[in-house]
Amino acid sequence: MREKIIEASIEALKKEGLKFSVDTLADGLKISKKTVYKFFPDKQALALALYEKYYSDTLGKVKALVRRDAVCKEALLLLYFDAKMMTRKEIFNKYALHEAVYAFTARQNDTLWSAISVSWDGSAEDKQTLRLIVDGTFEKLCTQGVSPNDVIKRLVDWI
Repeated sequence: MREKIIEASIEALKKEGLKFSVDTLADGLKISKKTVYKFFPDKQALALALYEKYYSDTLGKVKALVRRDAVCKEALLLLYFDAKMMTRKEIFNKYALHEAVYAFTARQNDTLWSAISVSWDGSAEDKQTLRLIVDGTFEKLCTQGVSPNDVIKRLVDWI
């Protein structure tokens, strides 16, 4: 049941964003809120578990893409954008998630970027500059609710 709760939490956060709550999570799983808290003592524990699972899965996908002969930069950037969507500051503010959870996600985003940028040519300084551009672009996309597809295609062409 613990894994089902984590998986459902990831999906709910992706679909519902700020509307996500433990109540709707429990309703969707047809369990009581008390059952959720049986596995996770508080929202912090649930948040940490869902982000641990999310980043583990996403890093696995990134590594699989990077191992391919023809690296798909667009797919890598879409995974990175998805990670940015999962860590928007307003999500943390609304749910009053502890700074430790936010710090964990920041470290995981750094790990994702390192894994992704391995596939790009250029110096470490070039990759750092590229990350600033990508992060700024993605922050803007997250706040405006715009589809990232066209922007990511243009970024890939530019890279």
